[in-house]
Amino acid sequence: MTRIPRALAIVAGFLGTTTAQTLWPLQTYKSTSIKVPYLNVTKMGQTEPGHLFLSPHDILRGEGYPTIYSDDGQLVWQGAMGNYSALHPQMLDDESVIAYWEGFVADGFGFGHISILNSSYDEIHRVTLDCKAENFVTIYGSESFNSCIDIHESQFTDDGTVLVTAVNVTQADLSSVGGSKDGWIQDGVIYEIDIKTNEILFRWSAYEHIHELPMSYDIAPLGADGAGSGVNKTDPWGYPHLNSIAKYGDSYLVSSRYMCSIFLLAPNGTITWLLHGRTGGDFNLSLDTSFCYQHDARFESQSAERVTIGLHNNDNTEFTGSSSLTTGMVLDVELQGSKKVTLKRRMWDADEPVYAQSQGSYQPLGNGHVLQDHGAVPKIEEYDENGSVVMRARFGYDNTMQTYRAYRYPWVGRPSTKPGVLACPSSDGEKATVYVSWNGATDVESWKIHSGSKVMGSAASNGFETAILVDKLNKGDSVIVEAVGGVGDGTRSASVTVGQGC
Repeated sequence: MTRIPRALAIVAGFLGTTTAQTLWPLQTYKSTSIKVPYLNVTKMGQTEPGHLFLSPHDILRGEGYPTIYSDDGQLVWQGAMGNYSALHPQMLDDESVIAYWEGFVADGFGFGHISILNSSYDEIHRVTLDCKAENFVTIYGSESFNSCIDIHESQFTDDGTVLVTAVNVTQADLSSVGGSKDGWIQDGVIYEIDIKTNEILFRWSAYEHIHELPMSYDIAPLGADGAGSGVNKTDPWGYPHLNSIAKYGDSYLVSSRYMCSIFLLAPNGTITWLLHGRTGGDFNLSLDTSFCYQHDARFESQSAERVTIGLHNNDNTEFTGSSSLTTGMVLDVELQGSKKVTLKRRMWDADEPVYAQSQGSYQPLGNGHVLQDHGAVPKIEEYDENGSVVMRARFGYDNTMQTYRAYRYPWVGRPSTKPGVLACPSSDGEKATVYVSWNGATDVESWKIHSGSKVMGSAASNGFETAILVDKLNKGDSVIVEAVGGVGDGTRSASVTVGQGC
């Protein structure tokens, strides 16, 4: 069963029947059946090292994949097709891993699990949340799910745990916001779960703390697209739409999109402080510090007196339209004294501004650089320490392609599979072109061509797929290709026959 988010359904309905011209082109290859959106990269300066991690979802084709690209737009790895979100390269036991959400998508939330892959792209852990044990109610009546983790977060902690969100459809009194006394909401629930044992170590529900988070904080109007009318459990209102969590010490920094708020939870679940992007909440907003419908809020620094918060400020939704400029923001928040909020940094691409309605991420890199993804707008940017755009990367047309987040991260791929090969003879039958790729390999230096006991040729690796013209290789000859250099040095492909499959 595949559910389409309400926002995506609206886009698909608006576009109606599409022509081939509206589809973003896909890169295809000879040696593998993989098809991947072209990543058009433009660099205007020096970027930070690392690969680009994203999960492009093609709305028109109905396809999504976890994906790694190189810095020049070449594919590195593509996983299996499915519904993916919250893809995040992280560290576990001092090893680089990939974590992502996979499952069933509803109207702005979902029911699934967190998969954790090692550098060979094998799943080493699967984090789940037992729907029955946690008394979850969904919008799908009698339909059941193996796990009720939501789409929005997969953040590791230093304690070997993962932070996730969940949505429990809950009956609630909506009269304070103009709704029914017998209404329904999307209660936002936070869990900290041990990655290896699946033990729940922390649980927190927004509705159970409604005295600290009144519904009046929620800006989403009843019945707005994506927020729900709240009249029944199949269309619950979007209170509070939690979309990021990070742990600092024993406390949890939480972002609520529809409350336009960032708040800090104490270990006992009480709210230590709340920063509201429209009213200030416990703080005093100053010039240019207003924000709303934000994503990916994280501390960049913290002390007893002050915290610095980086975030992706959409300031647009399905129900407000796309009228506000989307920016990256860094805010200094005084925790004592004046309680003043000061803008420290704001980033946007003045030449190609973005007005994103949903999703997005903000990642501080080294040397003052920042990577920003715009979610519903398929565009990634990198900024230098002066706020200048040093890279643009686009992987789709607006409203037809998206990714929830994007990251730049060092990565060495060690695929457990073999390289893929296709060998096609030339028209004169005296040469053949050998195509070779290895999904997930990051550091192959060159390829060596074997036929029988002879080495027929070699060539430097050139992007995801390398084409090598080989003399004296005839139709019907057998070919094996060997990787040279890198962690896969010496790995050989299966034997293929020249002309087969061409």
